[in-house]
Amino acid sequence: MDNNIGKRLDGRYELLELIGVGGMADIYKARDMVEGKIVAVKILKNELAENEDFLRRFRNESKAIALLSHPNIVKIFDVGFSDKVQFIVMEYIDGITLTEYIERQGILKWRDALHFITQILRALQHAHDRGIVHRDIKSQNVMLLSDGAIKVMDFGIARFNRETDKTISEKAIGSVHYISPEQARGEATDEKSDIYSVGVMLFEMLTGKKPFDGDNPVSIALLHMQTQPKKPKEINASIPDGLEEITLKAMQKEPAKRYQTAGEMINDIDEFKKNPSIVFEYKYFGADQNTKYFDKAQAASASVAEKRNGKNEVIPAKNVPPVQSSFYDDDDDDFYDEVVERRSPLLSILFATASVFVIMAAWLIFQIVTNTIVDPAHGGRQIQMPQLVGRDFDEVLSEYPDLTLVAEQEYSSEFERGQIIWQSADPGREIRTSQQIEIKVSIGPRLVELNNYEGLHINEATERIKRQGLPDPQIKREESMSVPADFVIRTTPPAGERIQMDTVVTVWVSFGSLDTEKTNVPNIINLSLQNAEEHAKMYDVNLVVYEEYSDTVAVGTVIRQNPLPLVSVDKFSDVEAWVSTGPRPNKSGEISHTLTNPAITGDYRFEYYIDGVLQEDLTRTQNMGLNKEIRWDVEGAGVHRYAINITSLETGKSGLFCEWEFNFTGAEPTKTQIQFNGGIFTYLSTPDAPTTTTPPPDPEYPGYSEAYNDENYFDNY
Repeated sequence: MDNNIGKRLDGRYELLELIGVGGMADIYKARDMVEGKIVAVKILKNELAENEDFLRRFRNESKAIALLSHPNIVKIFDVGFSDKVQFIVMEYIDGITLTEYIERQGILKWRDALHFITQILRALQHAHDRGIVHRDIKSQNVMLLSDGAIKVMDFGIARFNRETDKTISEKAIGSVHYISPEQARGEATDEKSDIYSVGVMLFEMLTGKKPFDGDNPVSIALLHMQTQPKKPKEINASIPDGLEEITLKAMQKEPAKRYQTAGEMINDIDEFKKNPSIVFEYKYFGADQNTKYFDKAQAASASVAEKRNGKNEVIPAKNVPPVQSSFYDDDDDDFYDEVVERRSPLLSILFATASVFVIMAAWLIFQIVTNTIVDPAHGGRQIQMPQLVGRDFDEVLSEYPDLTLVAEQEYSSEFERGQIIWQSADPGREIRTSQQIEIKVSIGPRLVELNNYEGLHINEATERIKRQGLPDPQIKREESMSVPADFVIRTTPPAGERIQMDTVVTVWVSFGSLDTEKTNVPNIINLSLQNAEEHAKMYDVNLVVYEEYSDTVAVGTVIRQNPLPLVSVDKFSDVEAWVSTGPRPNKSGEISHTLTNPAITGDYRFEYYIDGVLQEDLTRTQNMGLNKEIRWDVEGAGVHRYAINITSLETGKSGLFCEWEFNFTGAEPTKTQIQFNGGIFTYLSTPDAPTTTTPPPDPEYPGYSEAYNDENYFDNY
């Protein structure tokens, strides 16, 4: 059995079961005893927990990632660091990874693939807008909920994982299938690296295969850097042209030729969903062009050979941009130009004949692509596209028997069952009756079977109801002889009934029995004293209040309680509550040193820092000499760090003189000397002396080293 099961981290997060094991962390299902909800706790493995550099950067990155708030990103609630364990508390997701879903389904329908990819892109856009790049986008890092919602996990973690191992190893095999070329080369990466990985995921969903595979991670990474992927339609011919182009543009080797933002890719996907027969310029005119849309007729005309005038100058076809596609080789054109320059009159005749043939062939292709040749076997009558949205599907079939309709069912709470909710061709557009028109037909509102929540604590029941995709429930309380207080008695509608997704469920919660001699201790932690007293009356317990200093909990708020919530006790028992009175009043201390080095002479500037902040009013210049005392009276509350920097006005050289940590939380302040560099004065007053080492930067207390002032310091790893 896992030794962590049953433990409480920070006295708050009770570990219930192991739900995931990764290369760098184990993930547990846990209960937040303060909030009364289920969470996921990721605990770093010991080998990473012992790396001080990793921990410092991980702590700062975790604070940044915790600022992300988006429905498609797994929320981080808390982080914890101690000598024994380092952990992250996250939103608990009841679902499967996208990897598992792809393995079950094989090739996904393109509508499903775009439904997932769009949510991933929205999550990335939210992060990119805040300067955060994921750098490890892969299907294993994407969770899929039962209602089709997507949650992206592990923002920022992978970058630190790679710090511990600069080479591609077996541990990286999960990521290397999705790695961008610049990332594989070890170059700087930005949001366009995430776009490449999204393109790989889209390729995988549409074809059931990864674009590159090999015997080892190094060979796969080389393929990403050097080899063009197969076109998705070569694997799955049913993929629409426009969607293939979107996939290949996202996977361009050069970052400048990809989508520059997640929003750009979303825009193309939206255009494609409006008209699945759309094609883009990327396929015909190069992936580095701006997005433009045109129909297949324009695409076909673009392939017509360029005409030439009598002066042998190339004249581009009218309104057709020059071909710049990276999928074509221009060497043949160069050879052809050389032949033309020395052609004979006979060659001119042959060229004219060939030109007529090419034009006729192009016209034929144009007719086929645009469905303008009348095919008697399938009908080819030209009509205006009627308005189908809102019409009954059976009625449309009767009224327009010649239309070639391809129907797909979809849930809708707006349209009744059997009504058409979307059509691929806009009303009024000229179409051929042989042309396939895609439509979506409503099957009514989506229904879900309400789970059984009886016997659960109200907080856990609420979380599970929301995970079912239902709105926040309505809470009602009533007396119960058998169900403890704060636990669910029943729901309305009852468990097992199929309900619409917008139904508000009423949850009936017990407040205990009025007749029994027992009661449950209420949860009053983080409540104001007034609310805590009201809860005590409701649960028939006596509140005994104690005051306690706190630097983090607001004045008048309960810090902790005894007994713990939900413990069964006799009615009118005492429940102790410790209420915050705010930070402890300021206390005083002192920093002092007497200098006994006879070489200390001259004028020096002293700069005083509290928690890395320069105290301008304390900075001063003074003459030094033997037995000179340096003294600094300090006062404060909580725990603070004090430091003195010193600069010789004679040599201009400076360094850290001393550093102290004061803890003011006890009855009397305690102080710890972190560093004292008395010998630095010899160095400062003697320019030719060996240079001492400048203390390393501390991200928590800036100002002691110029290295920390480099804004790229934390990105240089």
